[in-house]
Amino acid sequence: MHEFLSVVLKLTIILFLVTAMLNVGTSLTVRQILESLRNARLVIKSLGVSYILVPLTALVIVRVIPIEQPLRFGLVLLSMTAGSEAGPKVVGIAKGNIAFCVALLTVQLIMTIIYVPLVLSLLLPEVHINHADLLLKLLAMVLLPLLLGLFLKVRHAAIAERIKSLMQRVSTVFMFLMAVLIIILNFTEILRLIGSGAIFAGAIFIVISFIIGYLFGGPRQDTRQTLGFMSGTRNASISLMIASQVFDNPDVLLMITLTVIMMIVILLPTAYWCGRRAVA
Repeated sequence: MHEFLSVVLKLTIILFLVTAMLNVGTSLTVRQILESLRNARLVIKSLGVSYILVPLTALVIVRVIPIEQPLRFGLVLLSMTAGSEAGPKVVGIAKGNIAFCVALLTVQLIMTIIYVPLVLSLLLPEVHINHADLLLKLLAMVLLPLLLGLFLKVRHAAIAERIKSLMQRVSTVFMFLMAVLIIILNFTEILRLIGSGAIFAGAIFIVISFIIGYLFGGPRQDTRQTLGFMSGTRNASISLMIASQVFDNPDVLLMITLTVIMMIVILLPTAYWCGRRAVA
């Protein structure tokens, strides 16, 4: 049963990524995305938050909160992988700036592919990461659906509008299914970490990362919320893939999984609250 649910989870993650990015692509135009990158100051601040302040936050937390070394490695690795796959979906729920979110996500994914292997190579010279495999997975599950949606938006607007409505509903279903499966598959292991400080460390990391992103998100409310959610969420698939290739201790993977669950528990209700507040 556990193996079957694991296969279902992997398939659900892929389907969520594809439907979420297709939904984003059919909702925006290339011009909207490029215009979001014209504010060079905001983009530079966003990258500084993503690759300097958030990882530093994780480093401080694992030094202050006494948790085992593999758990520390997991939290720090996750903090380095900016460019959350679920970012556009969460920002959309919060009624944030989707165009800026997608533009930032594109830059973050490119930066993460370069940044994480470089930093890990400096910290752990014996580590070898399959860059080609990582790049192909990002292209297939993130970039291609996004480009397809943008193409349909330009060439076939009526079709894109129908697809957008469908993908919005389908991606929401897959998002909740993914959250439930992650919790079910890791429930026993999570219980083992109660009292270890890992849950508290993950929760504090998410909250502080969100606050830092919100504070550096510029004067506009929508960009503050967007950078807050993009800072509080990290790329689970990239961090899990790298951890499985680099570390032998399963607790590294467990800490990443635990923190991802905390992201869902903390940030998803926050996004819905922000969305209702924006509508009101």
